[in-house]
Amino acid sequence: MKKIFAVLLSAVLLGACAFGLSACGEDGRLKVRVLQYAEHGSLDNCYEGIVEGLAERGYTEDKIDITRTNAKGVDTDNSTYASSIINQNPAVAVGIATPSAYALATAAKGDIPVVFTAVSDPTSSSADFSLFGNVTGSSDKLPVESQLKLITDFFKAKDPSRTESVKIGILYTRTEANSVSQIAEFQSLAAQYNAEIITAPVDTATDIPSAIESIIGQVDCFNNLTDNNVVQNLATLLDKADGAGKPVFGSEIEQVKNGCIASCSLDYVELGKQTGYMIADILDGKSADEIDFLYLTDGYTVDYNAAVMSELQFTLPAGYESANSVTEQ
Repeated sequence: MKKIFAVLLSAVLLGACAFGLSACGEDGRLKVRVLQYAEHGSLDNCYEGIVEGLAERGYTEDKIDITRTNAKGVDTDNSTYASSIINQNPAVAVGIATPSAYALATAAKGDIPVVFTAVSDPTSSSADFSLFGNVTGSSDKLPVESQLKLITDFFKAKDPSRTESVKIGILYTRTEANSVSQIAEFQSLAAQYNAEIITAPVDTATDIPSAIESIIGQVDCFNNLTDNNVVQNLATLLDKADGAGKPVFGSEIEQVKNGCIASCSLDYVELGKQTGYMIADILDGKSADEIDFLYLTDGYTVDYNAAVMSELQFTLPAGYESANSVTEQ
């Protein structure tokens, strides 16, 4: 059976290279080009999963030439890299996080298949991927309701007599479409969990320290989104929050490893793996337009940092006994 699959895959590769010579390198391997927007753990895990998913489908390094470029959160570089990648005429261009995926889709103009991942809201008004042709991908939408419950449950466990609402501070970048839509969802659901959302918008990394200071006296805790700009500067938020004795709740396990108290987390390696399968479908001959956007509806876990909990005098709430204890990096 493996021999038959190998023959079929070789035929696919030969056909792809025959009809689009520049989609293959000089060595005959199909070119897959990845643009990652920023340097942080969840996006790195996405890439790891993509490589694993492709390999599971038979697209190992002897079949594909896969390279990754990291924009390191610099928007001008992100746009330049996106244009450069599309000019290489890859078999598939992959964008990890909304800014990189959107830049690739814009540059491709439907001529090159684009697959996105780690895009929380693929149909947001400011970054609507459904308006592009030849684009598909996967969403890392946060489980907002579960996160709100997690936060308020932690405060109830610390003080069972508490009746006042939990004031949750959230920093977000105005230009990140996913963050704007996540803020709206948090605000719409907060009252159901006796919570209040207090936001501090930022434009660049340099705005983050003053934004934290502007709300730190008004909040009981902070909640971190999958906001690329803020995540890259998580150490600043953790340092200031720790100095004030206030916990920071994360949005995925890597943030908990780095010092957040807990999170309702999506497995980004699994998200990447599912995205790898989508890329493989396109390499097999499917059109990106034939593949629906993927929203993972399960696979969320609760992760907590016991050392941070102890330092801030929190205990694990009842009902979270199966949560994962992670070791701080």
